[in-house]
Amino acid sequence: MVDAIRTYADYDSFAREWHSETLSNRDVTLEAARERDLINEQDTRQLWQLLGLLDEDDVFIQLPEWLVEEKTDDVRGSLAITFVGYISRETEDAVLFKDSSPGRRLMQIAHKIHSLENGVENTAVDSDRRKRLNDKLQEEYRRFEKQDDVPYLSDEWLPKSQLITIIQRRD
Repeated sequence: MVDAIRTYADYDSFAREWHSETLSNRDVTLEAARERDLINEQDTRQLWQLLGLLDEDDVFIQLPEWLVEEKTDDVRGSLAITFVGYISRETEDAVLFKDSSPGRRLMQIAHKIHSLENGVENTAVDSDRRKRLNDKLQEEYRRFEKQDDVPYLSDEWLPKSQLITIIQRRD
């Protein structure tokens, strides 16, 4: 499929590439950038958590704002410029992006799922608290699976030359 899809198997490689512009502009390592708060580690971790929940064919895609404005009827204040969906077809110049949802919203749900999984893991097996956490976790999984409640770019042809980033996580 698309040659531009970048895949990552470990968090540090992903973070290094995701922040490559900041790191090269400041001539610092990832570790130094973390220590000096030059990167948003929280957002980076949430994106990594999201990538871990995606289906095998799903990708996280970043687009220029003008293209999103052209392809959507969204009239809200701030446009989503990141999306999760899958590429169903491609030509030499474009990809058909299907069943997408805004990336930021899914990142928030993925982070909540990750936190609840940790809570369940660190709570006594037979406790009421663990049952409540597990119920909340299942609810968040359902929210994540129901991505079609805000489809922005469903069945849209996107020019390959305008795709800023396409990423997947491979474990």
